[in-house]
Amino acid sequence: MTLEVIALDKGVQKFKALAVKKARRLAGFLPKRGSAEVYLVSDQRMRRLNKQFRGKDKPANVLSFIKPLGFPGETLGEVYLGPVYIQKNAEDLNLMLVHGVLHILGFDHKKKSDRIVMEKKERQLLKVIS
Repeated sequence: MTLEVIALDKGVQKFKALAVKKARRLAGFLPKRGSAEVYLVSDQRMRRLNKQFRGKDKPANVLSFIKPLGFPGETLGEVYLGPVYIQKNAEDLNLMLVHGVLHILGFDHKKKSDRIVMEKKERQLLKVIS
């Protein structure tokens, strides 16, 4: 899998080098087919996306959007990371990257059994990218 990291806003540029490094390492441990874009965005942009797509008028740490089946090309989806939000809330950027990409690959945490599987995979991947 290929993960392309793109910083969309000025205030998140400083996080790009680290995100690129972690994304490259992560991609090496994922299925080989397909790609995803990882966008680093400001709290303001994240708030707009969260409101538009989830109806929540507040910033989020990570949002993932899976491309619909039959979408042309090999792009599986997009992950939006709010690194400033993540930092302000003492969260782990690596975990949020892994979490968002796992959603693109079909993992979920709505049911307890699914959450257990997803969290196990998160722990496995965090070990290899840290």
